[in-house]
Amino acid sequence: MSEPRFQPQFLGPRYWSHGALIGLIWFATLIPRQAAGQMGARLGDLFRRGNPKRRHIAATNLRLCFPEFDEETRQHMLVEHFRAYGRSIIDLGLVWWASANRLERLCQIRGLDAWLDRANAGERTLLVTPHTTGMDLGGVCLSRFYPLVSMMKRVRNPLLTWRLWCGRRRFGAQIVLRDDGIRPLVRSLVQGRAGYLMPDEDLREARTVFAPFFGVQTATLSVVGRLSRLTGAKVLPVFTRRLDHGHYEVEIHPPLDGFPTGDDMNDASRVNEVFEAGIRLAPEQYLWTLQWFKNRPDSMPSPYT
Repeated sequence: MSEPRFQPQFLGPRYWSHGALIGLIWFATLIPRQAAGQMGARLGDLFRRGNPKRRHIAATNLRLCFPEFDEETRQHMLVEHFRAYGRSIIDLGLVWWASANRLERLCQIRGLDAWLDRANAGERTLLVTPHTTGMDLGGVCLSRFYPLVSMMKRVRNPLLTWRLWCGRRRFGAQIVLRDDGIRPLVRSLVQGRAGYLMPDEDLREARTVFAPFFGVQTATLSVVGRLSRLTGAKVLPVFTRRLDHGHYEVEIHPPLDGFPTGDDMNDASRVNEVFEAGIRLAPEQYLWTLQWFKNRPDSMPSPYT
């Protein structure tokens, strides 16, 4: 498939609303971080009130994953999630335009030296991170220090696809479009790039297994274990969290011990377990608006209907 490119039709009326959003994101890079965070929170509130479908999906996910909480607590988490999501939209400006110096000031990376020691010594590494509101910024920050390869899915709007693709690769990262399959990713890992992958998806593929995630049997890709076996890459979990003062923390964990096991179910369960533990530290920053539990084992009905 061809790479995303700027098209003259992006200047037409069809794209004006998304162009205005991109302009707002750019403006937010010019104002103090506290004001940008407040702007993002208000944007999230608007999204929550104006999108009952996503609000229902998020509420369903929180009910399934946090049955120990009462309804009032889960409702508070719902509100905070949408505000975190709004802030992440505004902070795309950092992903797209922030200088290397500004990213260094705003993002603290834990475990960087240990990872770079492995990578620079010739060890293949695969960084895996869940779908959190900080995943794009984490990838851009890490790509400043070592050549990365990652994958992305085209979004419905080609203007946003182009803008996301440009932003993610501006420090030299290679971005493989999902349309092109997994072979380019494997090839780049073998050639020495470090992988940066968000594997917590259900793509209805034959390689999907049902593994526990927050106590729910969840359709989970077995791609992490397979990539590790194919390339010999060590798997390092990564979590990116937005802090209260508008800065970010990127945490690179040590490689998973005894991984992969060669058993798809065991490997998927291990990744889900690690992701769950990391998500619980800042649960509002996980993307609860996605239908993580749509496909159920034994043809059970979707919880979102």
